[in-house]
Amino acid sequence: MQPVNAIPPEVRGLCQKGASALQAGRLQAALKHLSAAAQKTPEAPGVLQLFADACHRAGEVMTALRLYDRVIQLGGATASTWRATGNALSDVGEYAQAIGAFERAITLAPEDAESHQHLSRVLYRLGEIDRAMVELEVAGRHTDSTAPWVSLATVVPGSPTASPERILEVRRDCARRLMQAERRLPARPEVRRDAGPLLRIGYVSSWFHAANYMKPVWGLIRHHDRSAFEIHLFSDSPLPEPAPAALCPEDRVHLTKHLDNRQLARRIATLGIDVLVDLNAYSTPARLPLWLAPPAPVTVGWFNGFAPSGLPGFDHLVGDDAVIHQGDEAWFTETLLRLPLSYLTWEVPHPVPPVRPPPCVREGGFTFGSLVSQYKITPGVLDAWGRILRDAPTARLLLANASLKSPHNQAWLKERLAERSVREEQLILRGGAEHLDYLRNYDDIDVALDAFPYNGGTTTMEAVWQGVPVLTFSGDRWASRTSCSILRDTHLGEFVAADVDGYVAKAIALASDPAVGECLLPMRMQMRERLATSRACDTAELAREMEVLYRRIG
Repeated sequence: MQPVNAIPPEVRGLCQKGASALQAGRLQAALKHLSAAAQKTPEAPGVLQLFADACHRAGEVMTALRLYDRVIQLGGATASTWRATGNALSDVGEYAQAIGAFERAITLAPEDAESHQHLSRVLYRLGEIDRAMVELEVAGRHTDSTAPWVSLATVVPGSPTASPERILEVRRDCARRLMQAERRLPARPEVRRDAGPLLRIGYVSSWFHAANYMKPVWGLIRHHDRSAFEIHLFSDSPLPEPAPAALCPEDRVHLTKHLDNRQLARRIATLGIDVLVDLNAYSTPARLPLWLAPPAPVTVGWFNGFAPSGLPGFDHLVGDDAVIHQGDEAWFTETLLRLPLSYLTWEVPHPVPPVRPPPCVREGGFTFGSLVSQYKITPGVLDAWGRILRDAPTARLLLANASLKSPHNQAWLKERLAERSVREEQLILRGGAEHLDYLRNYDDIDVALDAFPYNGGTTTMEAVWQGVPVLTFSGDRWASRTSCSILRDTHLGEFVAADVDGYVAKAIALASDPAVGECLLPMRMQMRERLATSRACDTAELAREMEVLYRRIG
C-alpha cells in the first residue's frame, strides 16, 4: 500500500488531522479531513483506507465497504484492509461474505488474533460452532486479552462435539483467566442486611425490556408473594413503558447500566439482598466478572443458565428432572436444584397473532419449519433435516431468522443443504421481522423442527402458542433438553422423540401421513386453551416452588 508520507504534503496534512480526529473520537472532523484527502488523491490506497475506517466508525458502513473495495482493486489491500472489510460485512449481517474477507486477512497475517476472533464470530453466526471454536483457540494463543476465552466459554454448550467434560473445562478456564485479569479472589460481601420480616430477592438481567424473551421471568415475578418476599430488579436495560403489569408498587427497580461490576456488587450488598438470582449467564459477557466473587449471601443461576458457569460466585443453578439427568452434578460447579415442574414454566403477557389452520389443510402439501436463530442450525441439524427432506420429498422446510435477510447468507445455507441432497424448491427462506410479523411465519408451518444440541427456548414456547407442535428429542446435555422441559407438562408428549433417529423417523411419518391434517387441525385450534390450563403455563405454581427453594437456601 502506498504510504501516507509518500503523497503530497497538503494531503498528508489532511490525513494527519483526520487520523488524530479519528483517534480522539471526533468523527465528523475526521470525515471532513479524510474526505478532502481522498478527493485529492483518489488512487492512493492508504488515504482511501483511512477514509474508509472513519466512515465505518461513523456508521456509514456501505460507504466504507465501497472504499475498501476500491483499495482492493488498486492492489493496496493489507491484512488490515481485509479484516476491516470483514468487520464491515459482519456489521450489516453479511456473514457468509465476511468469511472470505477474514480468511484473506489471516493468509496475510496468520498470527493476527483479531482476524481469528472475528472469523469465529461470523462462523458462529452461521451455525459453524466447532469451526468457530478452533479460531477462538488460535486467537487466544496470540493475545493477552480474555475476549477469545470468554467467547469460547459462551459458545461451547452449543458445540455438537463438546462433551460435558469439555464444557466444564472451558468454563473453568474462562473463570480462571477472568480472575487473573481482574485480580480478584472469591469472597462473600461484607455488608449484611438488617434483620427484617421479608426475604430480599434480587434479579439481575440485561433483558427485562424483552417481554417475549422473558416469559417465565415475568410470570414468576407477577406471582411472587409480597407478604413474604421483597423484590428487587437490577436491570441493565430500561424497563418497558408503561411498567410491566407483573410489577407491584413496592417492588424496587434499580437501573444499573451505568455501574461497573464492582459498583454493582457494592449496590447489591448495601441493599442487603438475601438471595441474588442471575438471569443472564453468558448472554451478557460484560457482567461475568460480577460473579467472580459472590455478590450476595446466596447466589443462584436460573432461566438462562443451561451449563456450568465455572464461576466461583455462583452457589446454585435451578433446573428440573427433564434437563438435569442423574449423574449430571459431576459436570457443574454449582449445586443443582430441581423444580417439580418445568424450570421454564411460562405465560404470554404480550400481543400475539391469532392461530390459523395448518397450511397442509389450507393449501395442501406439508411444511416443516424453524424460527430458531441461525447459530443453532449446526451441521448436525442440517444432516437431520436433509434426511427428513430426502425421505419426504414432497415436504417443504420454512426457515426464518435475522441472518437470512441476506441473499448471500441464504445462498450459503442453500449450498449446505444441497450438499445433503435437499432441492432448492423444498426451501422457503425468510429474514427477520418485527415480532408480531415474525410470529406470523407460524401460519405457514405445520410442524416445527427443534435444533440441537442447543434447543429452542423462546421459539419452542412461541411455536406451540401459535398452534404449531414442536418435534424434539432429549439430547446429551441440558441445552439439548430444554424443549423437553417445556413440553413435558403439555399434551404434546408424542412430539418428544427418544433420539435423533426417532426425531427423523417421526418427521418423515408426519409428512407422509395423508390424514395428518385431520389430526393437526383440531390440535392447532385448541392449542392455546389447552396450554393455558396446563402445568406448562402455571406460573403461579412456578412462583410457589421457587419461593420454597429461596426459603430453603436463603
